[in-house]
Amino acid sequence: MAEIFYSGEQAERVTVRQGEAKRPLDPRYDLRKHSQRGLAWGNGDGGQLSLALLADALQNDTRALRLHERFNHRVVAILPDRWTITRSRILAYINVMEQDEPPPDTI
Repeated sequence: MAEIFYSGEQAERVTVRQGEAKRPLDPRYDLRKHSQRGLAWGNGDGGQLSLALLADALQNDTRALRLHERFNHRVVAILPDRWTITRSRILAYINVMEQDEPPPDTI
């Protein structure tokens, strides 16, 4: 499977590229609407972008909803004006974040 690249070049415009195919990133408002600004980054208002990136990369809405706020603070909040991140890199961040999670409470 070819690597997936996510790129942001202009505010609120994010492209997903796999091989020669390109498409816009779905903001996933159906899961949660964070912002009127859409897919913003680098300004502390990146919750929608975080959720959209994780939902696309993980193909698991439940995990994306659980992890997107931490992903926003660790990754999206520090993205520069123009950026590219691979699906592999996103999954690596997620693996680290999930290892840092405390175990669920047991009763």
